[in-house]
Amino acid sequence: MTLGELFNLCQDIELRQAKLYASLSLQLGNVDERIARFWEQMSKEEWQHYILVDFGRSLCVDTFGINSPVPELSDIPVQQIMDALETHEQKIDSKNISLDEAFEIAIAIEDSEADTIYMHLLSIMRKAIEKGNQPYLMDRIVQVEKDMVSHVDGLVQATQKFAKDADLIRKAHRLKAEHT
Repeated sequence: MTLGELFNLCQDIELRQAKLYASLSLQLGNVDERIARFWEQMSKEEWQHYILVDFGRSLCVDTFGINSPVPELSDIPVQQIMDALETHEQKIDSKNISLDEAFEIAIAIEDSEADTIYMHLLSIMRKAIEKGNQPYLMDRIVQVEKDMVSHVDGLVQATQKFAKDADLIRKAHRLKAEHT
């Protein structure tokens, strides 16, 4: 995989996740205004990830070149991630989804290997910042890492507040434990 392909993959994942969460806001917003706002916030945070990936693309392309290889990703099941996203999209597009099913999907998304890809991308961005002697940009990466923990925390809190399935709440808490 090349650096350009990695950025394209990550942007595709972030965009699709943002759209999924936006769809959940539209479909489940009539349940409770707080639920609509929660899904909107999740979507907005995925859009922010998308924008950061675009920022990172410019930074890394200038430093390493768009066609430089990214061999460390060979053990990530990219097709499995994309297949899971497609399954989630189809379920949400059916417009026949409960709130608990929505939380189940969100937990699966946030627990997927897609986060590994994103974190790998952040490590490449760190290297580009160091190589380009631009330490003032490091704060942006550190903030993104904090935002990722906050993103999962928000999902856990909403699941705890709105989900009815105790097993689902336990899954959310396991997710949080894995991301801290």
